[in-house]
Amino acid sequence: MEPKEIIRSNRRSLALTINENGELIVHAPKDMPLYELMDFVNKKQSWIDKKSSSINFVLQKNRDIVSYNQLFFLGKRYNVVETKGIVNPYLTKDSLLIPGGLPFGKRKKVMHDWYVSNVETTIVPRVQKISNSMHLTYKTIQIINSKAKWGMCDSMKNLFFNWKLLMLSPELIDYVIVHELSHILEMNHSPKFWHIVGSVLPNYKHYQQVINRCLFLIKLY
Repeated sequence: MEPKEIIRSNRRSLALTINENGELIVHAPKDMPLYELMDFVNKKQSWIDKKSSSINFVLQKNRDIVSYNQLFFLGKRYNVVETKGIVNPYLTKDSLLIPGGLPFGKRKKVMHDWYVSNVETTIVPRVQKISNSMHLTYKTIQIINSKAKWGMCDSMKNLFFNWKLLMLSPELIDYVIVHELSHILEMNHSPKFWHIVGSVLPNYKHYQQVINRCLFLIKLY
């Protein structure tokens, strides 16, 4: 696979990443010769192909999600159905009904706004419940719109959660919440930090693997 992009900087070593579209991105030192860079890429071709194939499989399986014809809400897949005569989106057993005849950009905004309207009744109460069970106190809960992070915790004990968590299953939402709450006690990702996470979620490594397969969702909207 040829690199989609080569990003040169003051770094000392090469790094390969596969983006959310299954494309290869190379991070390289400024002065590294191109032949040396490509030799490294060729040696890693097996890893590149495996990683790219895995991402492309997920994208193909979820092509209606990334085209906004379906959506995930709390881990369940719903069809997005344009419906005449309604003003506001309405969730049924298997569909989200939205106003008909909307241009694509407006359609996305309606879906976005519907998600955000559900944050206060889903994510916030869950943070409060889990923090109580962990005997932890935080300063604030803030909802963010990020294409890079599911959640964050700063040194002042402010918690930040991406509204896109609403796409994930309740178990994965809880994992992110526990992860960020654990940072109140340990700001890094040391063994002590993971011990805290594991004391609440013994199966956290499984959730890590699953949420890594959901990264394409964080790039939407």
